Amino acid sequence: MKARIRPVAPCALVWNYPQTEPGWSALVAACEKVGLPVKPVSNTQAGHTVGWLCGIPGASEASVLLHLAPETYPAALILNGLDRKHLDTLLAELRTAGVTIPLKAVVTATNQQWPLSELLAELCRERDEIARRAAKNT
Repeated sequence: MKARIRPVAPCALVWNYPQTEPGWSALVAACEKVGLPVKPVSNTQAGHTVGWLCGIPGASEASVLLHLAPETYPAALILNGLDRKHLDTLLAELRTAGVTIPLKAVVTATNQQWPLSELLAELCRERDEIARRAAKNT
């Protein structure tokens, strides 16, 4: 039996974090250090699938056509093609540089098929649930 290996398309999708942000150059430098090209994603691309935006071969382009206002979701960083060591390096570099991006995710076999808007909504739900649990435990 042959193993099915998914092609890796390394990239860092950046939602709602403009190039005018003070941390932009530090974000780009940290991504370059671990071999990730940075791809800003516009609000008009929110209906495209995460896999298509990352350039994963065979990924479908869009499941919904959507135009999201930037204020709909906070800034997000969605990473594809990193092993654990490089992920840890990237996150440490961002912390050291003071780059704050509220939502972060790694592309998985499941979420690469989701529209970006769906992934952003899920990340917000998870963040809100973690905050709710933390408030309950204090």
